[in-house]
Amino acid sequence: MRLQFAYAPGDKEAALKVLSELKKLGYDVLLVKDKPLYPEEVILALFTEDTDREEFLKALPWLKEQKDYSSLKYLRVMPFFVYSSKKTDPEEAFEGNPGELYEDIFSGEFKPYGWDLDRKDPEVEFKRVLSDYEE
Repeated sequence: MRLQFAYAPGDKEAALKVLSELKKLGYDVLLVKDKPLYPEEVILALFTEDTDREEFLKALPWLKEQKDYSSLKYLRVMPFFVYSSKKTDPEEAFEGNPGELYEDIFSGEFKPYGWDLDRKDPEVEFKRVLSDYEE
């Protein structure tokens, strides 16, 4: 299965770790630069506890369009929250910057997926959640 993957420059380290894991799991992952190459396919929009909102929107300008025109059903964006459970509780972390970023940028129809960098199987629910985006 092919996925598209987008992130802000400040999240590169986390993004590369996730990208490596997704490839090991057999996913064909394309990096999104200026705009999604295949808007009808699932796009993972990665953010972390430290993601800067302005940098995020600058790196992923098409997300503003998604927010402004969320009735575009073909755009399948999965908010992809990456965290380290050894450093932070994900629920507490999400109540800060990540939660604000999520509420500001994504419409409520796009639910976030939490990927724990410290877990041996962070993809345990990924396939099931991904299937919701493929419908």
